[in-house]
Amino acid sequence: MRSITAEDPAWIGPYRILGRLGEGGMGRVYLARSEGGRTVAVKLILRELAQDAEFRQRFAQEVSAAQRVGGRWTAPVLDADTRAVMPWVATGYIPGPSLTEVVEKDHGPLPEASVRALASGLSQALAAIHSVGLVHRDLKPSNILVTVDGPRVIDFGIARALDAQGATGDVRTRTGAVVGSPGFMSPEQVRGQSITPASDVFCLGAVLAYAATGRTPFGGADSGLHSVLYRIAQEEPDLTGVPPKLAGLVRACLIKDPAGRPSVAELVEATRDAEPAGAWLPGALLAQLGQRAARLLDAEAPAARVAQHPAPPPLAMPGPSPYGPTALASTPPPVPHNPYAPGPLMTAPPLVHGPTPPPPVRSGPSGGRVALIVLASVGGTILAVLILLIVIGIVYGDDEETPAEPKGDVPRSLVGAWEGVLDDGSGERIHGRFRVTQGVRGALVATVVSSGGDSSCEGRSPLASANATSIVLGEGRLTRSLPAAESDSLGCVAPPRQTLLVQPDGSVEWRVGTLSTILSDAETGEAVVHPKFLGTWNLRADRADDRLRLTIDQGAVGDKVVTATGSGKYKNCTWTSVLVGAQADRLVLSPFESGRSGCPVRGTLLITPAGDDKMYVEGIGESEGSERREMVRVAS
Repeated sequence: MRSITAEDPAWIGPYRILGRLGEGGMGRVYLARSEGGRTVAVKLILRELAQDAEFRQRFAQEVSAAQRVGGRWTAPVLDADTRAVMPWVATGYIPGPSLTEVVEKDHGPLPEASVRALASGLSQALAAIHSVGLVHRDLKPSNILVTVDGPRVIDFGIARALDAQGATGDVRTRTGAVVGSPGFMSPEQVRGQSITPASDVFCLGAVLAYAATGRTPFGGADSGLHSVLYRIAQEEPDLTGVPPKLAGLVRACLIKDPAGRPSVAELVEATRDAEPAGAWLPGALLAQLGQRAARLLDAEAPAARVAQHPAPPPLAMPGPSPYGPTALASTPPPVPHNPYAPGPLMTAPPLVHGPTPPPPVRSGPSGGRVALIVLASVGGTILAVLILLIVIGIVYGDDEETPAEPKGDVPRSLVGAWEGVLDDGSGERIHGRFRVTQGVRGALVATVVSSGGDSSCEGRSPLASANATSIVLGEGRLTRSLPAAESDSLGCVAPPRQTLLVQPDGSVEWRVGTLSTILSDAETGEAVVHPKFLGTWNLRADRADDRLRLTIDQGAVGDKVVTATGSGKYKNCTWTSVLVGAQADRLVLSPFESGRSGCPVRGTLLITPAGDDKMYVEGIGESEGSERREMVRVAS
């Protein structure tokens, strides 16, 4: 927070200004306090924008909509005067630094668990914003505040007023303001196309990559504005350093085509298990948040600002105002009597430039009573935060301890689940999935699933050797074949000797003999099917009566999650499939377990999204070889 100067107002409406928090393309943001003791953030709109009638109308509409945004992960809009000479809007003040400050000054890139919790909180914030018909349009680290119990999104919906000037004149050109921030803009914003909620999803992906690495995925300011914008629109993101378990989620958000990105509802569901709770941040950072919250209690306006002296004329626009009398030139509404406040009941003076006489500040014993008033208003939350941080400090101290883990020889970076596709060069592709646990040499530490062609094989592999960055799995034993009745003829074998090697960027290389490929993080748990795939789907066919219908249910790897039925020339086609691989951007299904007769299925199926209510299926075709066919969702 920066000190206020003579050019800053002493009051905005009923709020006394304590300091300047920042400024942007729409105006300045101040820390302020109401007569009741509540601390707020007040945005005062620029004079140039205040003179634009269309902007005022849109600003009023957006403020009205933003006041309806509820939810745990946003800063609530508390008050506004959109008809004032200089319009303003007040939101609840969040006693925490921005994500920019956390990453660039206070801590550096956040650990994987914190970034996943960040994704959960931000997804829920966007869901609340979109639910009232708003699109944030400027989701960036400086608009995300970090608190002890999760992130908070600010400035939601307000940027939309600046973005919609239409043919009557572009306010952005006159003021130099830009909607969106280079490095955190979507391709649609770069190209000047229509903005939808999917744009916020793209920006979220860029924010998560920044939180995990300290870099924007399309280059920083030193790369040049035009270079950054070109990469956003045309090139793939640089996700070097993003933990493998987060890379799939981030990459899905950063798909160029808005229709191919996950919806906010899907992101909420995919990250619900990581919702911020308790110590979601590193211990040292939590301690810093506590110190900031404590300083908030001591924030007061400078003495020079509260000295008694004649008030200058009210702030006014040059020439007659088309809006008539405003809140800036009138007495604010009376403040309800506070029986615990010292001194007589007083109302706030009008907003003016220069040192305006606010209510007197008392010294001596009554000063303690003032502190108690502030503590009672802000303090319900802040006191709880301080107590919690004291406890956290006792538990964590300055040294962050990790929970005790099972001891063994497997490198910690390899414990988890991994997936990838191995190509033998002849067109035959094998999907591999590894679930690696901790253990010593000779113990069974990996569940291995390989699926390709007409079979899916599952086995358990022992740890043959290990070093700091790799493990060698010895020949394992076969535990399951799909389809079971034909496992012998289809050639399922026990897992062979193979190697998993951690790469410098955190990805994992899979080596089998002379073949190798890069694996990415795989989903684990009882519900790993991404919500975008759930439901019933029809295969597009030349004839309406030739219908093949797939129903995809939720489940874990190894569960039967797909059933299929047909009609027309597919009338004898029914089968069930087992899930053998799952990521945010794909599902891999075993060859069907039953009902092979009459089905145009060529073994293992690969399902990928194709936009809203569409998906592609590879492995369905009338002839040998893999074809990619489009399926459309059946309306419920």
